[in-house]
Amino acid sequence: MKIRIAARGSKLSRIQVDMLGEKLKKIGIEYEIIDIKTKADLFSNDPLSKLGKGVFEKEVNEAVLEGKADIAVHSMKDILSEINPYLEIFAVLERDPPYDVLVAEKNLDKLDSNITIGTSSIRRKNFLKYIKPEINTKDIRGNVDTRIRKYLSKEYQGLILAEASLKRLNMSIDYHRLNVYDFTPEANQGIIVALGRKKDEKIKEIFKEINHKDTLDEALAERAVISLVGGGCHSPIGVLFKKEGKEFYGIASYSDGKKKITLSISKPGDPYTIGSELGLLLKKEMKNEDIIP
Repeated sequence: MKIRIAARGSKLSRIQVDMLGEKLKKIGIEYEIIDIKTKADLFSNDPLSKLGKGVFEKEVNEAVLEGKADIAVHSMKDILSEINPYLEIFAVLERDPPYDVLVAEKNLDKLDSNITIGTSSIRRKNFLKYIKPEINTKDIRGNVDTRIRKYLSKEYQGLILAEASLKRLNMSIDYHRLNVYDFTPEANQGIIVALGRKKDEKIKEIFKEINHKDTLDEALAERAVISLVGGGCHSPIGVLFKKEGKEFYGIASYSDGKKKITLSISKPGDPYTIGSELGLLLKKEMKNEDIIP
């Protein structure tokens, strides 16, 4: 059997498909990649905030819905909190490091004033503005390779990126991991997900064999937070859960650049309930502080 996998055509996307594909091969399933151009690819110079939601995923998911592919593979952080009702999560791979990192010659507390850090994330911009208001931020688009080239050419004095992308690309560059209380990652950062059509029971059964349950539970808890508070590429909200045994350890942060709220939770239970509890706590505190996402 051969499974058709739809994904963006970037180098990172292909690596992510191959990571999942290797899991499939181990259980005797072949795969082929179907490259899809997304809105983010077609308008690669425009700020993400101008392109709207779903810019990395919509066209890829449509290929599955239209029967051109069997599975859509994404970085899970790119998926909207509301998944198309005809699609569902078939599997996630074990999570790579979920952290944000600073690519720069010095770590965050030693950076000079008035330098320029490249990021297109409102979350990262606001966290940085709150912690180091004297540092400038500037939008940067393009794949990770392109961003690194711009940094090395001194167009930027630093970048904030996902550690998982650097690991998957096997990039040899110095970076500093950022504290999760200062830079709480985007929900589902570091997770690769496979989406399929709900009605495809046969394919769904195949993917159960490669699903990493603890990672999925972490992802679902994080998604429960953002479904209540709002989140994604265009939101200044970070959330991270770690599951150890039956215990969930979660942290959620919001910043408008002037104020910052960070809350945590630790308890056993099911991911949706615990994530919802943290989301409600964050929402209540945001209301108390009179800051709205």
